[in-house]
Amino acid sequence: MLIRNLVQVLVCFGQSAFLPLVFASQSVVSPVGSNVFVNLSKLIVPSVVNISTLTTVKSPFLQGNSDDVLRKFFGDLFRQYHREGSRGEDEEDGAPPLAPPSGRSPKAMSLGTGFIVDSSGLILTNNHVVADADEIKIFFTESKDEQASDAEVVGRDPDLDIALIKVKNKREMIPVLLGDSDLLEVGEYVLAVGNPFGQGHSVTHGIISAKGRPAPDFPLASYLQTDAPINPGNSGGPLINLKGEVIGINNAIDQRAQGIGFAIPINLVKKILPQLKANGTVARGYIGVLVDNLTLEISKKMGLSKDLHGPMVTHVYPSEPADKAGIQPYDIILEFNGKAIQSGSDLISAVTAVGVGEWVPVKIFRGNKEKSLKIQVGQRPGALQAASQQKEESKKGKGLKRKPTAHLGMTLEDITPEIAKDLGTSAKTAGVVVQNLVYGGPADKAGFQRGDIILEVDRKPLKDVDQFYSIVKGSKSYLIRVRRTDSQGHEAFAVLILDLKD
Repeated sequence: MLIRNLVQVLVCFGQSAFLPLVFASQSVVSPVGSNVFVNLSKLIVPSVVNISTLTTVKSPFLQGNSDDVLRKFFGDLFRQYHREGSRGEDEEDGAPPLAPPSGRSPKAMSLGTGFIVDSSGLILTNNHVVADADEIKIFFTESKDEQASDAEVVGRDPDLDIALIKVKNKREMIPVLLGDSDLLEVGEYVLAVGNPFGQGHSVTHGIISAKGRPAPDFPLASYLQTDAPINPGNSGGPLINLKGEVIGINNAIDQRAQGIGFAIPINLVKKILPQLKANGTVARGYIGVLVDNLTLEISKKMGLSKDLHGPMVTHVYPSEPADKAGIQPYDIILEFNGKAIQSGSDLISAVTAVGVGEWVPVKIFRGNKEKSLKIQVGQRPGALQAASQQKEESKKGKGLKRKPTAHLGMTLEDITPEIAKDLGTSAKTAGVVVQNLVYGGPADKAGFQRGDIILEVDRKPLKDVDQFYSIVKGSKSYLIRVRRTDSQGHEAFAVLILDLKD
């Protein structure tokens, strides 16, 4: 009876995964179809890569601890590197990072995962895996003879936590198949592939536990939930179905529990992939409103029917698309572009799915009746600001305020009152600020840090970037005094040797 019940249970799990059992002397023989995971692993692992990045640990007065971002999303394996060829204690051991020698910035190494989506070497991963990375290295196998391959970022979408990178390698690239995450059902078998704790290619399996889980840090997405074991280092790896298709990108875990992992549905990624390839950024729709979900208490207060559902407009930004279309505070949004809207997340999803500049219908409830409007969707400010910033950075790069980083391995900026305030110094402070560093470049080797204020060159007081380049223009070494802030926020000074000899 026990064996008969076991057969019934296994068959109920799905005949695609298990074939009828064979009995011999009342003993159970392994199901013929039990190698389904073996075949899937052979299919998908060659398309999955391990990613290693090196990032300069930023000065605390410039921005928060970069660990927080990684731990917030996935807690990826994160180590401190303090000098070339040496490694500090793992943070997971709880040991504090060692002070970098000679005033040099420590290096942080992060390990994650990615997968090939084009035979030209394009790889998808999470944006937080490669964010602010000075170097990106790709490993296709765990072979001791394999040399790391360099990669560069092609495009980013911080709103969805997606990055597209390209690897520089002549080997044959085997792209994955992208499936349809909308067709997934709760209880469906899935495999997760990644680089947990830097162990290399690892495969685990489980089921889809839930769909449509809210993603607090990424309001443009809703997660797939899975109990397939995923760990720090799996971030950016594929979640695949039993057809061998990628249906999600592993992105987050609930660190309070076991078996609660989250993945970004692949259909959301497929929508933005063409833009990442072509433009490096993603332009999303925007209408310029703030909304809140309609509660029974608010409905009663406003005299609305308890059967009325939809987000209520709490603020309309002047001169933005919603304002121009006639949307007002307290309007209830019922439909957008023909889609029923039940919540604020529904509205975000519907708006961002519309192309910038398109005119679409929107149905609202105002007073005691429905009203139809037409709205021209604008572009999300985040994308506009990013494009504007890139354009401004490009302009600065053509002037005297910045030099090619190959020469010095750093870029410099004049001190402005705003920068002085951010650095915790007087607005009257004279000098120039180290804006960016190239890992392994002359400035990095000299011990410069982002946020350093260069006060003197060869004991000559410095006023601005132009003066710096009027002095530092030959292939020799220079004595440079800098002002910086230590990890406790205290003012400190250092004298460094910038060696530009060939």
